[in-house]
This record gives sequence, structure tokens and C-alpha cells, in this order.
Amino acid sequence: MFERIFKYHYSNKFAYALDALCIWIALEALLFLNGSTLIIRTAIDKPIFIGLALSCITFFRGYKMVLRFTTFIDIGKIASGLIFTIVIYAIYIKANTRGHYNYLLLLFYFSLSLLSLYRLVIKLLYARVTKEEKLLNTLLFGAGANGLRTKRALDDSNAVNVLAFIDDEPGTLGRSIEGLTVMRLDEKLEKFIENKNVQQVIITTEKVSQKKKNELFQFFKNKGIKIFTVPPIDKLASNKAIVNNLTPIKIEDLLKRDQIKIDLEKNQSQYQGKSILVTGAAGSIGSEIVRQLLRYSPARIILFDQAETPLFDLKNELSQHQTKVELQFYLQSVTSKTAIAQCFKDFSIDVVFHAAAYKHVFMTEALPKAAIQNNVLGTKNVVDVALENNVSHLVMVSTDKAVNPSNVMGASKRIAEIYVAGKAEQTTTQIITTRFGNVLGSNGSVVPIFKEQIAKGGPVTITHPEITRYFMTITEACQLVLEAGATGIGGEIYVFDMGEPVKIKDLATSMIRLSGLIENQDIQLVYNGLRPGEKLYEELLTDKENLKASHNELLFIADKETFSAQQQDDILTLIDMAENGKDAVTLVKKMKDIVPEYKSMNSVFEALDQ
Repeated sequence: MFERIFKYHYSNKFAYALDALCIWIALEALLFLNGSTLIIRTAIDKPIFIGLALSCITFFRGYKMVLRFTTFIDIGKIASGLIFTIVIYAIYIKANTRGHYNYLLLLFYFSLSLLSLYRLVIKLLYARVTKEEKLLNTLLFGAGANGLRTKRALDDSNAVNVLAFIDDEPGTLGRSIEGLTVMRLDEKLEKFIENKNVQQVIITTEKVSQKKKNELFQFFKNKGIKIFTVPPIDKLASNKAIVNNLTPIKIEDLLKRDQIKIDLEKNQSQYQGKSILVTGAAGSIGSEIVRQLLRYSPARIILFDQAETPLFDLKNELSQHQTKVELQFYLQSVTSKTAIAQCFKDFSIDVVFHAAAYKHVFMTEALPKAAIQNNVLGTKNVVDVALENNVSHLVMVSTDKAVNPSNVMGASKRIAEIYVAGKAEQTTTQIITTRFGNVLGSNGSVVPIFKEQIAKGGPVTITHPEITRYFMTITEACQLVLEAGATGIGGEIYVFDMGEPVKIKDLATSMIRLSGLIENQDIQLVYNGLRPGEKLYEELLTDKENLKASHNELLFIADKETFSAQQQDDILTLIDMAENGKDAVTLVKKMKDIVPEYKSMNSVFEALDQ
């Protein structure tokens, strides 16, 4: 019965009746005090005061509230109505002595106390009666203003049972906020979690460092507790919407770094009003470069790609943007120099971002010809046509797999770097190469593969328990690509600070834990051996390169290498060999001649190194 009463809205007659009863009790209380007859002179005075009080509270919109959601604002409306009531009643009884005023003040105090008290009782009863076992026991990280607003919103949602706050601010630790203790990450919290069967943690503040996020994850990951983030409360349509807007913390949230410092003024100056070509525009890196370029208001972006469906999907996505930038979609391959030349003829291009490449190690290991045509010939075509048309800047996107390559893909990108470096010495065009490691969430990245495997219930397949990679989010990588393009002076290889290398096994374990599951219990980890061309560790520098700092703490510049004219000639020969259908072994042997440090691993081409 109580659940039915409290869960559903009811007529305001219920509130009017309870208020009338409370005011009558307040009036009766005064009868026990000597001198109360000063303000309650006759039997008719009671109904007059009660009617006047209900009318004044109604005037101040005190009955627009729902009793079970009473707030201090609602109590303020009731207090205003009662003050107005006391003033009118004082005029009615012609109050003119200290005794009158004292008893009127007592009547106000008794009435407000009773009206507030029963509303508080109803609110507490509602919270207790409607609390069901399915409510999720929850901790809130962040005991600031947003944490408090989140707590109140979750209380109103009737889906979550908030047990305590977590924070590391000395001024809040050990204190209580609306009856909830503020705790720190320690053994006491561990015991609390075990005793209270905590099921989830919600990060309520956006001002949390990556170090603290990782500390939170490490603390909770072995306890089967899910971690969520919540948008600012003021961005939600209603407090009840907060439950549906909880976002599970993702592996990208743990591996990304604190906000990257970007020279926005320099970027704006470099790209605003320019005509910019992005090759490989439908890929994960190319498409993010396009998205980030939009903020700098170029005159035109030409999106060049041979992948029809991804390019069409990107067109549909970008059509939703409110932008004045002209977008041109060019369905062609970088292997066609004629197509690239036509693109430059159709559009007066100022800046080029060359992101088009085949990058799947396994696929290119099986067909070296494709890697040479797309990654080497494609780069040569783009660079040659760009220089013929005197573009101001050209930025090539490379990979850490180009360093001491162990596979065809890495070797093809290293050969492209060598070609670009040679051309940079012969032109006024500022040619910049950017080199970074694995990008989270990109096409072919382990992250979407692991997500799919976890969603299917496993197993999660890993090539080797010791395999290690550098990681960066797509957004971060592309921010630094644009930064390098805006600040480079030409001929540099920019190497990104990729942070600490991550074991793929640890990455898989963290993703399983973030899904609320346990590795080798709910989801099996299976090791299936290194794939052709794969090595355990990636590097960011060749043996001949050293790093020096740049203006940005996350960008480093590799010392320039000198490449012989013979290497440039050999690159042209390699392209001709691929175009003329030479076999894979012959092509890879030529690649090894151009890149002596290229040593195959777990591949049929290892025989060429012996």
C-alpha cells in the first residue's frame, strides 16, 4: 500500500489536509502556553488562521511540488507563505504588544517546523519503501559540486543506491556530505566495498587526471566493479536521464594522456582559408585529420580515397556538420599518377596530408607487390605531383613499423620515408614525415578485435604473452600530425612521444575487466603464436637516428639521415619490378637491398637474411 502511495502522484488535497492538520496542532500547542489567548481569542480564529495559511502558501506556489521530492526551495516557498500569513493575521488581531509578537513568532516556528517535518518524513519513507534489491550499490568519485548534483540526481532516479563518496582532497576526507562519508582509496574502502557489496563506481568530475583514472582502475579492476563516467548534470535533459547517460570507462580512457597542448594560433594560421588534400581520407587516420581540420576553417578539403563505401559513409557523417568548408570527395587510387594530377588540376591545392597506405602486416606479407604499389608508388605519385604544383606543405603519415622493419609493410613504409627524405632536399616545399605507433580503435587495431571477441564471449586471441606495443588514441595522433604540419620547416621526421609501451596481454586483461568479466574465468585468453612478419617489440628510432626536442613536449625530431642517389634509383627499380609482375621473393630481396636493416621475422622471407 505504501509503495503505491509513494510511487504515484496524488491529488494536492492530500497535502492541503496534512498542512491543515499540522497548523491546527501548532495552534493547539500554543494553548499550553500562558498568554496564547492574545492571538487565539475566539474559536473562529483557528479556522481563519488555517484558511489564511493555506491560501498564502498556495499563492507562493507551495503546492506545485511533489511531496516525496521536497527541496529547500520548496521549504522556502512554504516559509514565505507563512510569513505573509503572520503579517495579515497580526493586522487582523491588531497586534501591538511584545506579547503579541512573541506568540506570533512561536506560531510561525511551530507551523513551519511541522510542515517541514512531515514532508521530510514522507521523503525518507518514499526512499525506504521504494528501495528494491535491484538498486545498484554505487560509489561516487568526486566530492565536489558536480558530485553532489550527481548524487541528488541518482537519488531521484530510484535506480541507484549511493553509499559514499571517494576523493583525495584533504579538506573533504573523513567528512560527511548529505549523510555520506568521503573516503579515500585505501584498505578501509576495500573493507567497505566488501561489506556493502558495491557494484559500480561513477566518476562525476571531468577534472580527473589520466594518472588518477589509471589508479582508480587498478584499485577496482580485481573486484568485479564497473567504472562509469557521467556528463555534467547541466547537459542532461532531466535528473532522471542521468542513469541512461552513464558511460562505461573504455580502454581508450585509460591509455590516452592528459590534454595535449596544441599551438592553436599557429594551426589556425597554417590551415585557415587553404585548399587541403587528404589522401586515405576514408581511413581511421585520414578521416580524423579531416574532422580536426574543420575547426581551422580551411576553404576546401579534398577527400581522396579508393574505398567507395567508407568514403560514402564519411560523406554522410560530414553532411551532418554545420560547416562552411567546401568538401570534395575524390574516388581514386594514389597508385594512379594521372588521377592525382587531375585532382591537382581540378583544385588549387596548398597543403597535402598523405595518409593513404596499406597497413595490415599479415595481408601485405602475403602480397608484397600490393604493398610496394600502394605504399611506395602511391607515396612517389603524391609527392611528385605535389612538388610539380608547388604546394607549400606536405605531411606524410608513417609508422613505427618502418623502424628496423621485420615485415613487408614496415619495409614499404621505410622505403617511402627514404624517397620523401630525398625529395625534401631538392625542393622549397616543406615536406614533413610523422612517425608514431599503434592507434587505438583504428582499422586493424587490436582494440576493436578484442571488443568483438569479448562481446561474443571469447576467447580473446593474443599472438604471444610478451608482445608489446606503443599506443595512442586517434584524436591525439591526428592532433600531433596537424601540429607537425603547422610547425615543421621541412625535411624532418617527427617522432611522437607514445608514452610507455603496453603488453597486449595486459591490454586484453584490462578490457575484459572493464566489461565486468574476469580473464580465464569468464573469457579465456588464448595464445596462437606470432604471425608472419610480426615481432615482439616495436621501435620508434633506427640505429642511426637520435632525437631532439621540439616546441611541443610530445613531438621529437629525429636527426636527418643522408641517403645515397643509388637508394633513390633502387626505389624506382623496385617500383618497376612490382609493376612488371616480378615474384614476391625477388621483390622482397630488392626491398632488403634498399633497407639493409630489414630482417624478416616469422616469415618465409627469413631465408633471404641467411
